[in-house]
Amino acid sequence: MIWIKTDIGRAEISMRSLVRERARRTLLLLIDGHRSQELLLNSIAGITAADFGLLAQLGLISRVDAANMAVAGDTHREMDVVIDKRSTPDYAQLTARLTHLISSELGLSGFRLTLAVEKAADAAALLPVADRVIADIAQRQGTAAAAKARQLIFSD
Repeated sequence: MIWIKTDIGRAEISMRSLVRERARRTLLLLIDGHRSQELLLNSIAGITAADFGLLAQLGLISRVDAANMAVAGDTHREMDVVIDKRSTPDYAQLTARLTHLISSELGLSGFRLTLAVEKAADAAALLPVADRVIADIAQRQGTAAAAKARQLIFSD
């Protein structure tokens, strides 16, 4: 079974209000729509299948169907996107777009995200940073602003 973070789950990474236990926070961070539940269970000490259920019950994660095409469950939101379905700009475009969004929409509070952009070695490493930027924008300005940011980041 494969899981993906919802918008609420991405926002929780920054807010840290619903999940305080270290192992569960690590699990939430590592859920990416690619790694299986079994792989995550084997790689994070102190995690059980019940932890996935708890995160799903809180609306932080949703199950990805077997075809890896759509998110299943009640927590589906219009902004949930399986990473494979995104059209990903090249590294330079993605870096420029993220840097612009962080400075214009998040200001100094986005300093850590700017460092994460600079640290990323390729476009694939920038995708989780993009998710965090979008989640922070959603938290501060709402889902409409986050949808606009997502479109700006991933437009062709």
